[in-house]
Amino acid sequence: MEGFVTNGFQPLPGCALVRIQGADAAAFLHGQLTQGIVGLSSDRAVPVAYCTPQGRLLANGVIWRTGDDRFVWMVSQDVAEGLIKRLRMFVLRAKVTLDLDATLRAWGVWGIDAVAATLHGTPAWTRVAIAGADWIVAPMAQAERPAAWRVADTAPDVLPDASSAAGEDAWAALRLASGWPWIWAASQDMFLPASLDMDLNGTIDFAKGCYPGQEVIARSHYRGTVKRRLACGAVPWETGAPALPPGSDLYAAGDGDGRPVGRVIESALARGRLYMAAEITLSDWPATRYAIGAPGGAVLDLGVPSQAGSD
Repeated sequence: MEGFVTNGFQPLPGCALVRIQGADAAAFLHGQLTQGIVGLSSDRAVPVAYCTPQGRLLANGVIWRTGDDRFVWMVSQDVAEGLIKRLRMFVLRAKVTLDLDATLRAWGVWGIDAVAATLHGTPAWTRVAIAGADWIVAPMAQAERPAAWRVADTAPDVLPDASSAAGEDAWAALRLASGWPWIWAASQDMFLPASLDMDLNGTIDFAKGCYPGQEVIARSHYRGTVKRRLACGAVPWETGAPALPPGSDLYAAGDGDGRPVGRVIESALARGRLYMAAEITLSDWPATRYAIGAPGGAVLDLGVPSQAGSD
């Protein structure tokens, strides 16, 4: 992305690490999440989501296996406690425990000189343990700009050009520009998985069987009734102005009717720009020009992933 430092790292205090352990951990997670877990190997991570029975998102994130009966699930910090409490309700007699791992911290790392050389050119979701840290190749990694999560109990080495300006969230901006928003407490129960392209980007395994919301999600997918999709864009943003909260409305620029035509899923600030992932109606795109907050608000161009345009 233009204007970003070549190599960077950023602590991610907004990420929580949920630890799931026990003889039944894999089977339990397999029955709760949108992704297959039982056969997950230790050299891979997978994107996952957790839904209500009505198919609306309560959480998403990344999960990986750290042992035969041990997993770590990285989620938004402000949903973690509620997520653990909810999942514990369904443990029943299963041999599984869930808790927050307060000893681990997550960093976002990008650039040739910042990301471990072992991960350069490797596929997204590759997981490698290096010097006591878990490195997971992020989906926005590119040949010229590797990107990965680093999860460990110690901070990475500081690079001379790796600092970000105060108040910026360069890692989230990179993530959003590549079409990977996360669910936060403010957006729980607001979006269907298709609004985050989860049926297209590998977050949902349609062959794995039942999980909460599976029937609703599968029906929409196979019947081709998905009408709302993920769109990404950026716009210059006033210094000191906050990012937009999830659920903020987008309008058709100049539309006198003032009818909302989209909703913010997640946004982040970096280098004087607001980066955004939004839910839009496919029938409105690409003709609609989207305005923030009101028909006369700041206008941004939103683009949808190419695979979404055929729905």
